[in-house]
Order: sequence, then C-alpha cells, then structure tokens
Amino acid sequence: MAEQNKLKFVKLIIFKHGISYFIHQGKIKGNGIFELEFKVEEMNDVLKSLFALDTSDKGYISFISYDAALEASQLLKSIMLDIPDIDSFSSLITQIKGAPIQLRIGTSQSIRGTIMGLEMIKKVIREETIMEKLLIILQEDNTIAKIPFSEISSLKILNEDLNKELKFFLDASIASKKKDSKKITIHCKTHGEDSVEREILVSYLRETPIWKTSYRIIMSKKQAQEEKCLLAGYALIENTTNDDWEDIEITLIAGMPVSFIYDFYHPIFIERPKIAPPKVHGARPTEIEEGYEAEEFMDYEMKAEAEYMPRKKRALEKAKIATGAMAPKPAPPPAPKPLMAMDDKTLRDKLAAQTSAKTKALGELFEYNITTPVTILRKQSALVPILTEEIKAKRILLYNKLECEEHPNACLEIENNTELAIERGPVTIIYDNNLAGEAIIPFLNKCDVRILNYAIEQAIVIFHEETSQDLKIHKISFKGAYCYEYYYSNTYSTYKIKNKTDENKLLYLDHPKTSGYQIKESPVEPEETPNYWRFKLELKPKEALSFKIKEQKENYYSHYLWNWDQDYFMSKIAFYTNQKFIDAELESKLKIISELLGKKNLLLKKKSTLENERGQMSKEQERLRENISVLGTSTQENRLRENYVQKLSRQEQRFEEISRELKALEQEINELEQHVEEKINALDFN
Repeated sequence: MAEQNKLKFVKLIIFKHGISYFIHQGKIKGNGIFELEFKVEEMNDVLKSLFALDTSDKGYISFISYDAALEASQLLKSIMLDIPDIDSFSSLITQIKGAPIQLRIGTSQSIRGTIMGLEMIKKVIREETIMEKLLIILQEDNTIAKIPFSEISSLKILNEDLNKELKFFLDASIASKKKDSKKITIHCKTHGEDSVEREILVSYLRETPIWKTSYRIIMSKKQAQEEKCLLAGYALIENTTNDDWEDIEITLIAGMPVSFIYDFYHPIFIERPKIAPPKVHGARPTEIEEGYEAEEFMDYEMKAEAEYMPRKKRALEKAKIATGAMAPKPAPPPAPKPLMAMDDKTLRDKLAAQTSAKTKALGELFEYNITTPVTILRKQSALVPILTEEIKAKRILLYNKLECEEHPNACLEIENNTELAIERGPVTIIYDNNLAGEAIIPFLNKCDVRILNYAIEQAIVIFHEETSQDLKIHKISFKGAYCYEYYYSNTYSTYKIKNKTDENKLLYLDHPKTSGYQIKESPVEPEETPNYWRFKLELKPKEALSFKIKEQKENYYSHYLWNWDQDYFMSKIAFYTNQKFIDAELESKLKIISELLGKKNLLLKKKSTLENERGQMSKEQERLRENISVLGTSTQENRLRENYVQKLSRQEQRFEEISRELKALEQEINELEQHVEEKINALDFN
C-alpha cells in the first residue's frame, strides 16, 4: 500500500462569482499518495479544474482516482461480503467458506488450511454452561482440525481477491459514515530516487461564498473644508469548509470571470428507446404641514444684488464692538475631548499600518493581495483590512421630489482618485467623531465620481409648484393629405427653498426630465444625467429663495385635408397667409385645391339630391303598383287604373333620367377626386 502524505493549504484566491481557487503544497519521498475530501456537490467543479504537478524532475503524477458517484449503500450491494456490526468475525468465517487461510495459535504456532465452517459446543465451567465456537479447517496434510476461537490470535486470508473485497467493503463502510463526502486520491511515482524529497503542487476550483466589502468613511471638519476624507475598506471572508485555514495567503479578485457548472462527476448513460407490449388501458395618527405662505422667497437670480446687505450689517456690528457699543460674548466652554483624539494624519497612518493588501490590475479584473498570512478556522469568518486611502469628498445636499417631497438628502460626493478599483459595499460615515449615517458605495473605477446619500436634511425645506401653458401656432407644414400646425407647450416649475441652518449649503437639485421638453430658462446652467437635469445652488444661512425653471416642447395638431370644406379651407388659407406661414406659391396651390374640393362638394350635394329624389320615386312607384293591384273592372276603376299607369310611365322616364345623371355625376366626381389627390399628394412644405 502506498504511503499517504499530507497536503498543506497555502493560498486562496476568491472571486466575486461564487468560485475560489485553492492551492496546496506537499512534500513526498519515493512513491506515495495525497488524499483530499470534498462534498458531492463540489465534485463537478473540482474534477473540471483539478491540477496536480510534481515540480521536480525526480518523479511524476501517475494518475488521480476518486470515489464513484454511487451511494455507499449501492457500493456495498455490489460486493459479495456483508459483514454485520455484531459477531463480525463469525459472520466473515461463514461467508469465506473454502478460502485458504493462515492461523496463528497463541504467540508462536502457525497453521495453514482451508475453512470448512463453524461448530458450536456446550461447555460447563464452574457449573455454568456456555457455548464455545470452534473453527473447522482442513489442514494442508488433509487433517481436519477443530480450533477454539479463544486460542486464535490472528487470521490471514491467503486469497488475494477476497482480501481486495474485504478492503473495499471496509472502505465503503467508512465512506457510508460520511454521506456527503467523496475522496480524491493523487498517486505519485518516483523515477527511482526514493531518498530525494519532492514538492507536489495541487490546485482546483471550489464553490465558496463571495467575498464582501464594507467601508468606513471618516471626515473631520478640517477635511470637510479641504473636500477630502479617509476611506478604510474591509473584506469579509467566510470559511464554510470543514478544514481550518491556517496562515494562508489570500487574494481577492474584483471582477466577474465566466464560470459554469459542468456535470463531470455523475455517470452519463445514453438513453435508448423503450418499446413496451400493447396494453389494455383501464378507467382514472395625522402630521400637520408647516405653512410657508407668509415667507418671503427671494428669486435666485436676485441674490447677487442683495448680498451686500449682510456684508454691510456685519461691518456695522464689528464697528460697534470696536467702539464698545456692543460687548463681546463670553468665550464658550471648551468642547469635550473626542473619542478619536488624534489629527487626520495620525489616524490615517494608524489605519494604513494595519492594512496589509497590495493591489494590481489584471485586465478586466482587479486584485487585492493580502500579504500578511490569515488564519480562519472552520465554519468561521473574518474581516480583513484591504485599503486605507484619502479620497476626494464634498458634503452636499441632493433634492429629488420623487424620493422625498419636502427635504433633500445629505450626501457625500466622492471621487475615486486612488489607483484602486473600489468594490461595491456598505459604508458607515463618521463625521466629526459622530455617526452621520450609512450608505452604499457602488463599484468605482479610477476617477469615477458618485454621490452617496446617508441622511435626510430636515433643516432644509423645499416646496415644488408646477404650471403649464400652450402657446399659439408658430409654423405649419404640409405632407400629402395632412396639414400639421406646430405650437409650443411651456412648463413652469418653481422650487421654494428655505435654509433654516446657520451654515452655507451646496444643494444639488435634480429636476426630472420630461420626454421632448428642453430647459429654456433657468438661473444656472444644469448638468445632465440620464433621467434628470441637475442644478447646483448655493444656499446662505437662514435664506429663503425661489428657483424657477421654464421648459419647452414643440407639439402639433394634425388635420386631414379631405375633411375640410371650401369655406373652412379658405379661412385656414387666410390665417396662414396673414401669419406669413406660407408663401404666394403655396397659397395659390391651396386655393386651387380648395376650389376643387368646393366643386366636389357641390357635385356630392347634387348627387345626394338626385339619390333622394330617386328614393322617393321608388316608394311612390311601389304605392302606385299596390293601388293598381286592388282595382276592380268597373268604369271608374278602369279610368283610375289608366291615370296610375300614365303616372308610372312618367316616373319611369324620370327614373331613367336620374340614373343617367347620377352615372355622369359619379364619373365627374371620380375624375375630380383624382385631380384633387394629385394636387394634394404634390404638397410638401415645411
């Protein structure tokens, strides 16, 4: 049996898509094996990626074996031995009847023979009857011997096949105790120099929890003025395996390489068609709003004109203090000592000293290599510091009426001015030694700028009003049978903003984009985001101002020219001409179309009159025929019949005249419509 050696887990590379790369090293002399155990569900990834290498030129990896995908109970059924947990030796003897064996009796005597069976005899010892087992064997000299079990010190099976079956049974029994565990065995061979120690390298992919990041942003008042902060990052790593990770090197990869599960482990059988014989089937409380009507909101564009007043007031106050007219206030008591009583540089150096990660770009990926060995015991997790960087950061307010109707969000606008790619993760924000709030840092490449909202600023109150207006028609166009009249729709948005604080504030106002509308008037030029117009406003302490935005969109009415009669057509032509929307050439073309449509309408009216007359005549003829049918043969009735017949004759003549006129009118209307259609289709004016 090959000697078993131990592999040491030395390095772990964790990716962001649920897969980690494990690297082991081991020492070996001569021939030997290394064993690894995995869960059943891990076997596909391991078999797909397993790599083993003898790094020396003194040996090689001969092959790699692994437990079959069958359950242990199924494996035990496939062998001829079945040894129970109780009375195992007797059961084994009965199952290997006829096997050649070698017995050791006591400490020195050795007997060879073939198993014949077992025999039970009664034996009285101190008036107590006991059953003694005897092993019956046929010795090499053909003598049958009975040997008590109590005298047998060892038994050796001389049949190699039986020995293999017994070893396989015992291995399968051990495997059955670990239902979810499968073993992989790496077989190493030497080229003959058994005394030379060789190094074996083994690596594979294995499913693991993704590594997660969390951050701390620490900002002092001084850093806020300098628009920077300290960003400390930690990686959360979880050991869900059954092994301790002791002093291993860990590398964290930010990125998403392609990965998939490929079913290598389970046997694949080709499914053959099954043909069955034919069968005969049987039958089967209310919050009160704050009033603002009495507030005086100053237009934002008038601020520059009014700013000299506060400056003048401050100058007068300083003059009063200098002349003794106003006594200075007593100095405030000293502030309590903060919890982190150290300057920004000292704090940064302290955090940087505990960060042990080197970084580098790997094409589409980014690597955090934790250089200090890490120990994580089985079923435990660890927070490992991976970065400490000073980044650009600016305190701002961000208002979006769709998220919070009355107050803006307190935010940090951060810029990744480091050489690192910063992974997504939650961040706790500490400002002036106190908790400011929490946020989520998105994935940041170098030079990316993002806004993190961490609180609601309730001391800034914002009200929003909106009105709309449709303007007069300013131009027209013709395209075939359609006329388009264009007009502008204006939307006026007013934001009334009140700063109740004693500080200057920078407010980003996100105004939602509306499809088709463009900003026409605003006190400041906006920046554009995918869904918003972003205005940056400066708010003075205790200031109330009004910020107005005008947006405009061009709309149109569409008209179908065939629906216009001549009078309406001429009124439209007169309006377009007076407004100078059309030139003389187009006016002439439109008048011709109008006259043709007028003529067509007259013909249609005449046609309608004739059709009505014919309809009335048909009803009259039907009435006359009914009257004739009921007349008798008297003289008076004969005279009345003649009058009816003459009237019918005259109506028939008129009926034929109307039919000829209608046919001529239809032809004239069709020709006229073709003429109008040619004129209309030729219209193309913008």
